[in-house]
Amino acid sequence: MKKKAAASASFEESYLSFFGEHYRRPENVLEFIKYCGRSEADFYAKHNSIAHLEEQVWVSMADRLIERLSEDETYLAYSVREKTLAFFFGFFEEVLKNRTFVLYSAGDLKNPALLRFKRFKDALTEYFEALAMAAMESKELSSRGNLTRWYAKGALAQFLFLLNFWKNDSSQGFEATDEAIERSVNLIFDLAGMNALESGLGFARFLFRHTAKA
Repeated sequence: MKKKAAASASFEESYLSFFGEHYRRPENVLEFIKYCGRSEADFYAKHNSIAHLEEQVWVSMADRLIERLSEDETYLAYSVREKTLAFFFGFFEEVLKNRTFVLYSAGDLKNPALLRFKRFKDALTEYFEALAMAAMESKELSSRGNLTRWYAKGALAQFLFLLNFWKNDSSQGFEATDEAIERSVNLIFDLAGMNALESGLGFARFLFRHTAKA
C-alpha cells in the first residue's frame, strides 16, 4: 500500500492492509504509523495499543454484520433459529474478505481471540442474549432455568468451534463450514426440543466424516 493511500484509510483498514503485505502484526506503534503516514497523536486518540486496534477490527466485523442484519426486512421476519443461521453464515462471509488476518489473529482453541478480546466477546454475548430472549418469547426455546445465559454461552462456544473448523476447512467454497453451521445451530435448538438425539447423531456423523479427511 502506498503511504498516500494508507493515510486516507482508517486505522483498521490500514491494519488489515499491513497484514496483507507483511503477514504479521506491526512490531510496535511507531512501525505502524510510519506505514500509515499518520502521527502518534492520531493513533493514540483512538487506540491505546496495537492490541486494542486489533480487537477493534474484530468488534467492527461483528458490529457491521449485526447492523446490516438489523436493517434487513427479510432477516427481521426470520425465526430465531433462522436469525442465528443468518448471523453465522454472514460472519464467515465477512471474515473471508480478510482470511490472512483472521488466520493469524484468531489463535487456536487453546488461545482463541474470543477469550482474549473482551469487547468482541461482549458484543457477541449481547447479540446472542437478545436472540435468546426473542426465542423464549416466541416459544422457540423454553423459558426454564437461566436459558438466556445458557444459550449465549453455547453460542459463543459454537462460534469458537466454527471459527476453528473454518480455519482448517479445505472443502470447495468452504461447503463443509456451511454444513457445520447448519448442523450445529439445529443441534442447539433441538437440544431444547424433541429432536436432540437425531440432530446429535447427525452432527456426530458429520464431524467423523470431516475429521477422517483431515
